[in-house]
Amino acid sequence: MFDLSLQQDYSFTLMAAVAAVAILLVWVFYRRAFAMLRPGQWRLLLALRIAAVLLIVLLLFRPTVNYHKELEGRPAVIFVLDTSSSMSISDDATGVTRFNQARQRIESWWEKLEPDFDLHLIEFSELARPLPDAAALSGLMPNGKATSLSRALVAAARLKDDEDQPVDADAVILLSDGVHNSARSPLEVAAKMKTPVHTVGVGASLRSDASYRDVQLAGMDCPDRLTLNNLARIKASIEGVGLEGRVIDVVLSEDDRQIDTVKLTLDAVKGSQEVEFEFRPEVKGRHTYTVGVPPLAEEKIAENNQRSAVALVVEPGIRVLYIEGTLRAEFGAIVDRFLAKDPDIEFCALVQTRPNKFLRRTNDPNLQLETIPTDAETINTFDVFIIGDLDASYLNPEQQALIVARIRAGAGLVMLGGYHSLGPGGYGGTPIGDVLPIVPGDRDVGQITEPVLPVLTPEGVRHPILANINGFFPTEQAEPKIPGLPPLDGCTRVEGPRPGATVLATVTTESGPMPVLAVQPVDRGRTAVFCGDTTRKWQQRLRASDQESPFMRFWGQTVRWAAGRDDAVETGAGVIGSTDKAYYEPEEPIRISAVVRGPDGEGARDAKVVAKIRGPTGRPDKVDLTAVPGPAGHYSGTFEPKTAGSFQIEIEARVGEQTIAAKEKLVVEVGRPLMEFEKLDLDERTLAAIAADTGGRYVHVTTADYLIDQLDRTQRKKRISMNFPEYEWPMLALLWLLFVAALTAEWVLRKRFQLR
Repeated sequence: MFDLSLQQDYSFTLMAAVAAVAILLVWVFYRRAFAMLRPGQWRLLLALRIAAVLLIVLLLFRPTVNYHKELEGRPAVIFVLDTSSSMSISDDATGVTRFNQARQRIESWWEKLEPDFDLHLIEFSELARPLPDAAALSGLMPNGKATSLSRALVAAARLKDDEDQPVDADAVILLSDGVHNSARSPLEVAAKMKTPVHTVGVGASLRSDASYRDVQLAGMDCPDRLTLNNLARIKASIEGVGLEGRVIDVVLSEDDRQIDTVKLTLDAVKGSQEVEFEFRPEVKGRHTYTVGVPPLAEEKIAENNQRSAVALVVEPGIRVLYIEGTLRAEFGAIVDRFLAKDPDIEFCALVQTRPNKFLRRTNDPNLQLETIPTDAETINTFDVFIIGDLDASYLNPEQQALIVARIRAGAGLVMLGGYHSLGPGGYGGTPIGDVLPIVPGDRDVGQITEPVLPVLTPEGVRHPILANINGFFPTEQAEPKIPGLPPLDGCTRVEGPRPGATVLATVTTESGPMPVLAVQPVDRGRTAVFCGDTTRKWQQRLRASDQESPFMRFWGQTVRWAAGRDDAVETGAGVIGSTDKAYYEPEEPIRISAVVRGPDGEGARDAKVVAKIRGPTGRPDKVDLTAVPGPAGHYSGTFEPKTAGSFQIEIEARVGEQTIAAKEKLVVEVGRPLMEFEKLDLDERTLAAIAADTGGRYVHVTTADYLIDQLDRTQRKKRISMNFPEYEWPMLALLWLLFVAALTAEWVLRKRFQLR
């Protein structure tokens, strides 16, 4: 059956009148020009203008030819089968797995219903996919890593037949144990379903069985990041069923190495018991931590006896407090050319602009100090203290004592030379002066104002502070291997080294060699003194002549040594990526972080950073990482995985004209290992709610045959409708393009025919 309609609700009479009037006006317009043109010319122009008019009429009124046909067809039924791993357990008296019970039911129902119904089949776990027919059931295995009832319902609602037409199902029959642990809530999807969903529960409520015995790792709380050599805590929740009074071993392993065991006596109280492990991570990098209980002989299910989590063991960021007494050039050099460009350092720099008034520079929004801190809580947050040209009178004895206490507990102190530092600054006999590796002398000890270039001692050549840069300096036996390092403008005098100190570099004075760089341990911490104050020249002059400079590595290695770190300063381009966790739930955002260094080893502020992600489906995704507040070179972005499985992440950065790729791929898992065995009881409540929300019924698999017998076998009448044309993109674009083409062709011909 065909009929004609107008989409804009106008009458055909109006459309014909508009078209006739427009064509008549076109005829009148061209009639005056006919005498000037040959017949073929004016007919062509008239045809183009009429074509343009007719195209406008089509666009305005949009006439459509409609085709309708009614067909009789068999009612459609969609079977949806759960193939997740929780369906692999056997929890009834027959010993048949949940999956095989469900599969056998579908096979028998399929044979019974096929003559009267149009049957369809979908299998699902973390994803859902249609199957061609019941023959495909034999190749299925219950091995899905997660269960998404919501995706199963969406797949049923969107199913299409062999002719790519939507399946107008009369019923959906969902067979599952109801263990939903992935993606969105299935009840949200069920509320929008237009087809009744009959749910068939497979399995048992294990806890209702008096003979059931089980130990389950109900939960695990493991931080995503652990700090190297710092106390870490991992908590686990253990639930025992039918085993009250039993003493069990709860084991914590790092990778495959057992690191702790706790004895736990199971109680009779419903709910989990908590176990806490304490340890100190000793190796940097990504590690898998597993809490497990050895399976007991009485247990039916051992897969839920352990849980794992992955944590990244890292060196903590180095927090530096830099205090200067005067706004001198060395302050700007250390802050702008070192602290602000080292991605491993969080710093707060205070420079005194007038007595007890300080200007703050920081790369950490949480470090909002207005003056030198006076409380232990704040002072103890710093790993390294740098004291520049600041007179000792601005640090009262209590403040100095707090700083020294923090140093003895494991922090570091670096004191710089200056006109109001060391001896000239009155540090002799003070708490800070007493832990320095040199004897500072009194306020009259004076300065060396002639240019000096530090000479390395044998200990200095081998020390971590001067690693890879000792060739820039002369030694007691030889000239520099790398010439060109400018001398310092001078340095502060000291009386000499303390007993137990290590002198790394000296300068020559009238009384002999004087320490210019010296270090010493102080209980668990360490202190260093560098008497010079114009290292900015090492950066400025060498960089100006396009030479390598030791400036960044000298200060970077000094601060790292003071903080007790062994990692070397990066001196070249590089990208280091990380994620906040290693295991995620489907649709839980993955936070991807990257530290990007430019060719000079400094944190790159304006890099273009991209994370390339490839998941289990093989389809690649990209995420742009953006700069984050804090140390230079830090970037971050998020990606939302849609499925469970393993995801590989490659990070690439473009710094200027150079493209830098991370050396290692990141691998994260979506869906916890053994997630399917964390909850094994048949969830009848969820399945019944899905059925109720869609107008269906819930039954257990053992009594589900009567549901199949009651399905309506009446033939269905279906109305098929087709409309042509569909005034959607690209049809509208095509009509407009033809309209413009007709007018353009007419205009070109009018010019050629010399018409105005």
